[in-house]
Amino acid sequence: MDELIRWLLNYAFDNGINYILTDQISSDVPSCAIPSKNTIIINTRYGNRKELPFTIAHEISHILNNEVDTLYFTGFSNHSKIEMRANRQAIKLLLEYCNCHDLSFEPVQFLENFGIPGTFEDLVKEESARYYLG
Repeated sequence: MDELIRWLLNYAFDNGINYILTDQISSDVPSCAIPSKNTIIINTRYGNRKELPFTIAHEISHILNNEVDTLYFTGFSNHSKIEMRANRQAIKLLLEYCNCHDLSFEPVQFLENFGIPGTFEDLVKEESARYYLG
């Protein structure tokens, strides 16, 4: 997992995204992205440690998707769409990692290995098919 986290943080750096990893804030404060500052803040105490790679990929994706800082002030419908775009982009980013390291997993294995919630199984299947079909 450390190699994957290192790869994700290098990916962020290579794409002009600043990152802050911290264990100095409360464990009930989620990680976040601040697109106007090209910065992600990862709370390493939040949630399950196994989900950390997906969390990092998700926050990077908010920046890659050119979102605005007002995300948290939008209505549920817009918020939900923005989060789903970030989830989709995060899965693509993790598929890119697999491609770079000649790894291949069945969708359920992929979910488990990268700390992705099981509710995204269909999204993983969809993106895997797109990714491997070209």
